Amino acid sequence: MSADGGARFVLFDLDGTLLDSYRLISHAFRRACQEVLGRDLTDAEVTAEWGAPLRWRFERVPGVRPEQVRRLMDAYLAAYEAEHDRLATLFPGVPEMLDALRARGCRMAIVTSKRRRTTELAMHAFGLHRWVAAVVTEQDVPRPKPAPDPIWQALRALGATPPEALMVGDGVFDIEAGKRAGTTAVAALWGTREAGRLRAAGPDYEAAQPADVVALVDRLRRPPGAGAHTGRDGPRPPASA
Repeated sequence: MSADGGARFVLFDLDGTLLDSYRLISHAFRRACQEVLGRDLTDAEVTAEWGAPLRWRFERVPGVRPEQVRRLMDAYLAAYEAEHDRLATLFPGVPEMLDALRARGCRMAIVTSKRRRTTELAMHAFGLHRWVAAVVTEQDVPRPKPAPDPIWQALRALGATPPEALMVGDGVFDIEAGKRAGTTAVAALWGTREAGRLRAAGPDYEAAQPADVVALVDRLRRPPGAGAHTGRDGPRPPASA
């Protein structure tokens, strides 16, 4: 990764990275299973395969029959839309991070395993189109994360190459996809619910808060030999590096 070319483009996951949507997703997932399956899920069942595409998650709920998956997805979407504006919000510091990256000339995209409809709800509710130039959802590619396909599609839309880009996400699939696509993989620790597994996936850097992504961009853009602040509050390589 070059010092000046490795931070021109920044790709973000949406849920758990930009959008604090855990309560919303959990509510909609539980409600769908109550309506279609007639039972309440355990916490472990709600969080299983977190970050995977919705159909994948429903197919793996114990006892679900294939013909029920479509009904589960429809019920989920209805519950999600009904509670979106009440239960979803941007993480603190995200608007400031996006403003700072835009001021530095970074072009940005969202690469998410959400479906197109639920992604657009967030895009419009929080004005994310102000900052991002491309959006790739689970429905826009043949293979979602952890395959590299959605990242490559976002890079094509931005006119970028993998070595020029960061992939920032809170899930193992984000890190795996970012590395397989050839980008610099950044673990967003501020929103993750699987910090141990996220670190074990081998990110190139960790960001404890959104401002750390901005600091990382500045660090990667410094001329070789200029030195960089690596204090405990800034972006850092993972402990295993």
